Order: sequence, then structure tokens, then C-alpha cells
Amino acid sequence: MPEAQENSGAQRELILSDPPRSALRRLLGSREFWAQRALHPIARIVLIVVVSVLVIIAIGFIIATGRLSGADVLALILYVALAAFAWHPVTAAFMVMVICSVGVVLTGGGGDLLELAIALGLVAATCAPWVIVLHVLVLGALTADIALTGSSLTDGGVYGIAGIAAVAFLSGLAFRLVTAREAIFASERDRVVRDLETLAREEQERIADELHDGIAHDLTLVLFHARALPRQPDEAARQVSLSTIEESAESALQSIQSLLSLMREPRPDRLDSYPGRYEESATQTATSLGELLRDAGIVTRVSAPRELSRVTPTVDRVLTETAIEAVTNILKHAPNSQSASIEIIDGSETVELVVNNAAGSVVTSSITPGGRGLHRARQRLAQCGGRLESGSTPDGWGLRAIVRTAAGDE
Repeated sequence: MPEAQENSGAQRELILSDPPRSALRRLLGSREFWAQRALHPIARIVLIVVVSVLVIIAIGFIIATGRLSGADVLALILYVALAAFAWHPVTAAFMVMVICSVGVVLTGGGGDLLELAIALGLVAATCAPWVIVLHVLVLGALTADIALTGSSLTDGGVYGIAGIAAVAFLSGLAFRLVTAREAIFASERDRVVRDLETLAREEQERIADELHDGIAHDLTLVLFHARALPRQPDEAARQVSLSTIEESAESALQSIQSLLSLMREPRPDRLDSYPGRYEESATQTATSLGELLRDAGIVTRVSAPRELSRVTPTVDRVLTETAIEAVTNILKHAPNSQSASIEIIDGSETVELVVNNAAGSVVTSSITPGGRGLHRARQRLAQCGGRLESGSTPDGWGLRAIVRTAAGDE
């Protein structure tokens, strides 16, 4: 089923993008063009009006003559069958074929053949190809039978029936062409609207990610050190807080400028082109984050190798952003933590990032089980084939990110 949908979509794109003649040829050869379809709404109204007029005329003749013949009954049933094309084309086509066949057999006249030939236009406009072929065969067989056995058909009447059938068939194809073209354009319009909505949501996600990953982290540091500044015990600690506030404010300003550029640039097609703002590797970032927590008064242990040689740059960046998110959460939700640890474990097949904090009894607020940052970190790790686990621990909060190395993928 998905393959059929892809083929149909490819056909629509070719039809919409080709030159007129080439597009017409492709449309006439497409499966969507020959599929059974309902009458166009305007054609449906016209059909109902025409059939109503014919019924009124037939009833008028019956009243004028004062008798109801078998031919009149067949005519009224035929008009009902023609009206049924507005709702059930296949059923209507078989009704018309049966009624006209009965009329030809009973009367041997050409009037029923003429009606059958005209009805070919409705069949060609709505029914599947096999119904059209069957209608043509029935019309041809009845015409040949009358022509061979002798009837009320005048000389050349066979050619007249054939000509009327050809005109009706071409008219039906024209209606089918208009309806199919309109359906293709409507479907394409809906697809474009869905694509634009998806692009808009993705752009919103990218902007929200940049706000969270950059500006929110820096503002968290500014807020933390601004609150801690009046309580710093000595001038050296005050200078550390002032320097951190200044650096974080400058970084937030750069993030805003980066965000404005991001909104003006086309979206990247791959995760590798995601606009990361941290140029340090995951191991270097772990060391820097450890110093940041120590400057915040939290005793921190960092354990990480010199480098991660078996991970791709994308995985390294995702681990970096995950570590930053974890430390930001500690500073935001548990600024009075007694201790913390950042550990990167470089295994043979996986790399693990483990961040923990021990809040003890002085915790001021609990870390939320899953905000936007952790949700996006979990999504990015999943794109790299990894996973993220986070939650409360007996003495605080912990996060574990696990992702396979290049060696583990071999």
C-alpha cells in the first residue's frame, strides 16, 4: 500500500511539472485517471435537471395519449437509471445496458440503441475501464444484430450510432479529465499545506531548542551567581561570580544573535548540520562543567578519558549538550547540592555519560522529572541510536546517557 501511494504521488508530481502535452499523456495513462469516480458536482446537477425534464415530457405524452405502453415504462425506468449515475455509476451502467437491451430485443428499433450510445458518455465519465469496455461490446453487439437481421434503422444508421457513441465517449473522457485534474490539484494542495505545517513546526522546534540550549543555560548561570553574589564569603569568590555573570551575559547575547541568524537561514537537512554553540568535545566539556559546579560551591568529581576516539562528531556533540543540560538542571533546581559527579565511561561498544548530584537535606527544590531539555536530549540520543535515563536517586538526582560507539556498530 505505501508503494502504491508513493507511485501515485510521483505520478502527480510528474503531471503537475511536465509541459502540457506530456502532462496530458501521463494523466491519460495514470491509474488515478482511469479509477472509478463520481460525477463532478456541476455535472450531477445538470444530469438531474435533464432527467427531470425528460420524465416530465414522458409523463406529458402518457397523459396526452391516455395510455401507458411497455415502451413508456421502459423509458421511465431508463430515466431513473440515468439519474442513478449521480450516486451509483456502476449500478446505473448495468441498469442502462439491461434496459436498452430489453428494448432492442422487444421493439427491434434504433431508439434504444441511440439511448445506449448517449449513455456511453456517462459511463466513460464515471466507471472503471472494464465497465466501459463491456458497455461498448453490448452496444456493438446490439447494433450488429439489428443491422444484420433488418430493422427500422435507415441506411447508414449504423454509422450514425457509431458517431454518436464516439462523441459521447469523448465527452465522457473530457469530464473525467476535468475531474481527475481537479482531484490531483486538490490532493497536491493538501500535501503542500501539510508540508508547510510540518516545516513550520520544525522551525519552531529549532528556535525553541536554540533558546533552551543557549540562552536558558546562560541565564541560569547569571541568575544563580546573581543570587549567590551577596552571600560570597570573600573577594575572590565574588570575582568568580562577577566573571561568570559577565561571561554568561555575553554568551547569551551571542546566542540571541545566533538565533536571529538561524531564523533567517534555511533549515539544515541533517543532524550533523545542527547549529551547536559549543566547540569543546564531550570530555573537555565535562571538565569545564566540573569547574563550573565547583565555582558554584558544589563539590564535584569529574572522571573522563582524554578523548573519545570511537564516536562520531554528532554523537560527541549530543553527549556534550546532554551533559550541559544535566548540569544546568542541577544549578536551576538544586543549587544547594552538597556534591555532584560527572563521569564518562568509554566502553568497548558503548559510551556512557553519568551525572549525579547529592542534595541531602538542604535541597531547595527538586529536579523536574522531564522538561523540554531532557525531552530533546532523549530525542537526539535516539537519533544516534542511544537512550537516556533520568530520575530521582536516594540522595538526589541522576542522569545516564548511553550511546553505541562506531566500533559497536560494526
